[in-house]
Amino acid sequence: MIIGIGCIASDQILVTNVKWKDEKGKIIRRENRFGGNVRNSLVAISALGIQTAYVGTMSDEPKWQSALDDFKLNGVSIEFVDYDAKSHPAEATIIITGDGDRFIVYDDEPLHHIKLPDNSKVEKAISQAQLLMVDAGICPPGTLAVVKKCIENKIPVVLDAEQFFIEKSIILEMIDCVSDPVLPINFAKKVTGKEEVSEIINALWNDSRNAVVLTDGANGCYFRDATTPAIRKLGAYKITATDTNGTGDIFHGAYAYGILNNMNTIERLKFASAAAASVAELPQGSIRKPNLERIKEFISSHSELEISDI
Repeated sequence: MIIGIGCIASDQILVTNVKWKDEKGKIIRRENRFGGNVRNSLVAISALGIQTAYVGTMSDEPKWQSALDDFKLNGVSIEFVDYDAKSHPAEATIIITGDGDRFIVYDDEPLHHIKLPDNSKVEKAISQAQLLMVDAGICPPGTLAVVKKCIENKIPVVLDAEQFFIEKSIILEMIDCVSDPVLPINFAKKVTGKEEVSEIINALWNDSRNAVVLTDGANGCYFRDATTPAIRKLGAYKITATDTNGTGDIFHGAYAYGILNNMNTIERLKFASAAAASVAELPQGSIRKPNLERIKEFISSHSELEISDI
């Protein structure tokens, strides 16, 4: 089982067929979705056939029962969820432009109230976990202790973070101790104070790592793993994206899937790239989660991704 800790978002999606530089455009589609780094990652992993569970709290107000219904609908267990009146998804409005890009505005007040469930549920979740997914940037108090317990039990931890919402020192400590930090390159620059890719990865590297990965959207990703000190770049698939919202989270989920399926680092990254890209190019209104057969077809129909040393 893969368990996940982080926030959930309730997203109002507004789609336009113009680009951001056009300054204004007509809304051609409206949609409500649940999102958030860990929610999207867990749903992706479940869609790929691995058991998943969310570890957290949720308001028992009828309005927010739908967030738990969303988990159940997508095969994510809520066995390790407690009810808490103030703990509910952050609300956001997301504009998706004609070239598949996005802009997010959100109310972060609910993020100040997210919590872990009681200790017995946390301990039970850890005892069943094969891997932990964690959004370090927005996570409840006590997450660092869960991360350390997983590391102590030799459970891999795939960590994402995009901002310093909680105390910076806690995020940095989490990043320092996990097996697989998979970070957006711009946030990794803030974490390390470095600008060059090689300097960033070397600053993040330590002997506890399986790999360090920096994601860079359509430019691909950069990585180092435990097999060699070389720092390499993996290119990205060339696609026409219709909706990139949540595809970074799908990348993280598919990367975790690769760990549990004994893929090496390059295989994991290629698989994760294909999972994200195959969803990004789906038509508007499609179910936006990966599918193993579609990923295989996607890989077979696209050129091999280029790998280069930097």
